[in-house]
Amino acid sequence: MKRGWHFEVRLIFPLIFMLLSFSMVMSESPCHMALAAGEQTFEPEEAPEGGKVSDPYEQTNRKIFDFNDRLYFYVFKPVTIVYSAYLPPGARDSISRGFHNMVFPSRFVNFVLQGKTDKAAQETARFVINSTLGLAGLFDFAQSEFRLENCETDFGVTLAYWGVGSGSFLMVPLLGPSNPRDLVGFAADSVMDPIFWLPALWWETFSAETGKYLNHTSLHGSEYEELKKASLDPYIAVRDGYIQYREHMIPK
Repeated sequence: MKRGWHFEVRLIFPLIFMLLSFSMVMSESPCHMALAAGEQTFEPEEAPEGGKVSDPYEQTNRKIFDFNDRLYFYVFKPVTIVYSAYLPPGARDSISRGFHNMVFPSRFVNFVLQGKTDKAAQETARFVINSTLGLAGLFDFAQSEFRLENCETDFGVTLAYWGVGSGSFLMVPLLGPSNPRDLVGFAADSVMDPIFWLPALWWETFSAETGKYLNHTSLHGSEYEELKKASLDPYIAVRDGYIQYREHMIPK
């Protein structure tokens, strides 16, 4: 396979496996809410902060939401059930931490771009500690032993920090809830993922991305199911919850 095609395939794979369910954007760390000045909670079906939601494509978005919902229950959920039967939660947690440790470059670069040098330094310290004492990130020694909490960020948050508007809400096939700003951010973060640059064949990259998001869904898929059961209108719940979540992530 030519290098040009290899590059394009690597760029497409993260898009296929990002956000297998709404839980991919709802899982939080203590620093998520700290970005919004203290630990806060919100109800997904309440109107997001800042007024009316911009959702001019709601009719199309709902159709895509239904497609993603069926894909989750008929494809992803059965696969994760089988996967979970072979790996206990502790092992899956370690795998998740290992993948999280691997994408340190994206968090570091984005904290620097936001001028958050203290968090960039903290992320560096976490990466060094967890890559050594934590056995390539399988164990979070940085938090358990050194009280260095995990903080999340991404390029979509960086764009928002510098005043780029989110644009209209979008429900993307396979990707789930998003908006133009976060789609651009996702593409940039994908390129900063070390998996993207591994000197591997396309199917090896495919397998790594598949394992990464399959493992995450096995740990958090139930969150989407619980949200759906508790909502009169699951689409509105997912939409408003996503918008509020992203707003809370923007540094003040």
